[in-house]
Amino acid sequence: MAAVSPWIAVSPAKNTDAILGNLPMTVGTVTYDVPTSVVPSDATGILVFVWCAISGANSGGGYWHTAVSLADGSQNWFSLLAVGTQQAERVVLFNSQAFWLPMPDDAKVSVTLAGSSFPGSNKGQVEIHGYMPGSNRQG
Repeated sequence: MAAVSPWIAVSPAKNTDAILGNLPMTVGTVTYDVPTSVVPSDATGILVFVWCAISGANSGGGYWHTAVSLADGSQNWFSLLAVGTQQAERVVLFNSQAFWLPMPDDAKVSVTLAGSSFPGSNKGQVEIHGYMPGSNRQG
């Protein structure tokens, strides 16, 4: 039986290319390239980490749909939810999600914000925290 290769950790603090970009705070889709300086093109999977920090008055709720496209035209994805508040003072919401996704054929990750926008000084990022190597090692 072939052994499963361990995943390779990626630290955005050491390789800033692992930070794909800012999480969109307005309804719509943003697409990020997966750099080969972070993930080799023959990788079989990527560990995607998404986080948000929502502060002040932000009415309504929204979610970010983080997806990769597969060769057959389908997608694999995960979601991150945030619900705002009408309170403007000292209200801060943090949320994050990490998920393994197959390495996309087009080397792109798309993030769609649906529901409510989160305008103002809110922030978040889309990051790569690891990948699965391209082949299994024999055990």
